[in-house]
Amino acid sequence: MNVGKMVAVAALLLMPVLARGADTPVAVHAQMAGAVASEAGAQAAYNRWSDEKAGVADEIRDMKAMDDWLEFQNRKYVKYIEKQRATIAELERRKEEVKRIAMELEPFLETVVDRLEEFVNSDLPFLAEERRQRIVFLRASLDDYHLSLSEKLRRVFEALLVETEYGRNVATVSQALELDGIPTQVTVFRLGRTALFYQAADGSSAGFWDQESQSWSPLDQGVARTLRRAREMAERKRAVELLELPIGAAQ
Repeated sequence: MNVGKMVAVAALLLMPVLARGADTPVAVHAQMAGAVASEAGAQAAYNRWSDEKAGVADEIRDMKAMDDWLEFQNRKYVKYIEKQRATIAELERRKEEVKRIAMELEPFLETVVDRLEEFVNSDLPFLAEERRQRIVFLRASLDDYHLSLSEKLRRVFEALLVETEYGRNVATVSQALELDGIPTQVTVFRLGRTALFYQAADGSSAGFWDQESQSWSPLDQGVARTLRRAREMAERKRAVELLELPIGAAQ
């Protein structure tokens, strides 16, 4: 309400008084001014109340929005906590499983190395020192307190893989063998784990490892020529071809 309207309202209120002639113009003016001031104060109070009401309403809306957000977050964190509890329970289960596996795995690795050593000792006599040192290395690894179980497992598996590969390839190596009591320089040809042959450097003699007698036995010259071709194929000096070797005799 503006000042003009206030004056008009005040004038209407004072009309009965003016009609009775009870007051002088000065008194009437003073009464009108007081009425206007009173009305202005009331209007100012109303405006302040309206502003406060709007501010309170905004606060209520903000608090309601915050309450909704907190309720949403509470539901979310309840699900999060449930999931974390399930994860912790699963980790505890795995931890116990790892402990059980560790208790069974370490003695199992000892057994594996024992069997590997037995196998190497009963296998064809090739790379004897290298394979013996590998067994010694594995035993030292299993007895190493500071070595993790996973590293011990890795080393044992690596040794098994190397031994497995011996059965999948062929190889030749020069070494000295005692033949008929005489040290002789020969080339040893390994055909996987199927057979082990030797041939003298000058080609004058050849033979195979007899597993039954655990000794080297001679082969005739015809087989020696075939063996030379097999060696050359293993050394990639000749194209691959089919050959006949006395595998049955070697066994």
